[in-house]
Amino acid sequence: MATAKLMRVFRMGATDLPDPDAELNPEQVLDHYKDQYPTLRYGKVEEAGVEGDQLVYKLESNSYKANG
Repeated sequence: MATAKLMRVFRMGATDLPDPDAELNPEQVLDHYKDQYPTLRYGKVEEAGVEGDQLVYKLESNSYKANG
């Protein structure tokens, strides 16, 4: 029985971002993309699941709420 290695993809909204380094854990990848995408500064990462041959992680920006 052969096993297939899943490629990691980090999804931010409708945009799929490539894995910058397979050695990084998902939180480190989020830190990597914070410089390029300031909305991720206080964001979080969640594992969304497997789609075909990809392991998809969802990058979510912190939603701000106005007072009042």
